Amino acid sequence: MINLLNMNDVSMEWRNFISIVKNNPTVRPITLEAWKRCTELGLKPNSIKFKFLSDKELKQKLQKNSKLVETSAAYMDSLSLSLTGIPHIVALSDSEGWIIDSRGTPEELGGRTVGICLGASWAERNIGNNGIGTALATGQPALVYGIEHFGMVYGSCACIGVPIRHNDEIIGAIDISVPVQYAHPARLHIAVACVTSIEATMSNLNNYSQSVSSDTKLSATSELIATAVHDLKNPLAIIRGLGQLGNLTTDKHLAQNYFDRIIKQVDEMNSMVTELLSIFKPEELIPQKVIPIIKEVLESFKPICNSRNISLYLVNNVDIYINMCERLFKRAIENLINNAVQIMGDNGMIQVMTQIDKDSIIISISDNAGGIPEELRETLFEPFSFKRSGGTGLGLFMAYHTITNTHKGQIWFETETGHGTTFFIRLPITQNGESNTMRQYQLI
Repeated sequence: MINLLNMNDVSMEWRNFISIVKNNPTVRPITLEAWKRCTELGLKPNSIKFKFLSDKELKQKLQKNSKLVETSAAYMDSLSLSLTGIPHIVALSDSEGWIIDSRGTPEELGGRTVGICLGASWAERNIGNNGIGTALATGQPALVYGIEHFGMVYGSCACIGVPIRHNDEIIGAIDISVPVQYAHPARLHIAVACVTSIEATMSNLNNYSQSVSSDTKLSATSELIATAVHDLKNPLAIIRGLGQLGNLTTDKHLAQNYFDRIIKQVDEMNSMVTELLSIFKPEELIPQKVIPIIKEVLESFKPICNSRNISLYLVNNVDIYINMCERLFKRAIENLINNAVQIMGDNGMIQVMTQIDKDSIIISISDNAGGIPEELRETLFEPFSFKRSGGTGLGLFMAYHTITNTHKGQIWFETETGHGTTFFIRLPITQNGESNTMRQYQLI
């Protein structure tokens, strides 16, 4: 797994990398070696001949690689989702470089006319170096930026490819391709994390018939990765916007403000990526008080609530200890309150209350935002069920997973159309003690 550097250093190195590549695309050994392979194969940079599978051949490929396609599907969905609004393709190939699944807007990158489609060959021997072809040729993650492509037709794209292994053999690769102006180094870490999870799941498929919960574990693992990938798109969008503003201003103090805000967003993104990379590691649940965490969350929402005249209350009836992963618990509460704020009109009200019920604490979060539509109620905690404007429906799933899986609690809601909704969280109470820690169960 790739370790993240200090994100400030990464940003500087990325700018230097782009500048160097533009001046000399063969400066990197991986590119020079790929171009040599392409030349020896007789490829012509300005006359690439694209190859495609017939419908029958594609059907055979899909049957042969059905487990790979099935396992990768949720990860490809979430990778594509994180690129909403950006021309892109997320592609899955077999071991020979044939595209057997894809997501995104390939037509915005040229589509079939340039071999960007299902059933096309992305092997280096056919189209030159690219994310998938070079990853398969070298057996390592590959980044090909703009004019580093041997095929001139791909000079406006940046692509990242990561090989997928099973039983020490390469069985395929995943690629993320976007126009160069949207390229970002963080996507390499995201792609590697997704492939690591795909490989882990594929390694368990040999024992599939012996485990009745395999489908559940695969689904939970895939969707939890999707949550983290979804969360990354917000700081990336903010960073890009601040960078554009910085390019337009000549005011030193204003530019410094933009830089400070960029650093803050990069730090947040670094934290998210670190969480994604460590998702399969057990994590300690430490006895902590509930109210200080809730207060911290509510404090972060005060500015937006004040600007919209939304009343935000905490009725602190009790405060006890629970075994908690603070980071995940805090994000679950944030997601529930953020959903209420986003769908609520001005002059609304949100109230958070805590109370004891036998050996549990019950946290209730109430709003008067008008209630949950009846057609969403049965599937509300499923991923992609509730998609508010600007959202993707992963927030409530993440909250559900955190409360039920990580913290061994319960979450449910009561709602009334035209009035509002109350979410209830029940968590087991623990004692305050250093020895009273427990470990979160791994998904797989």
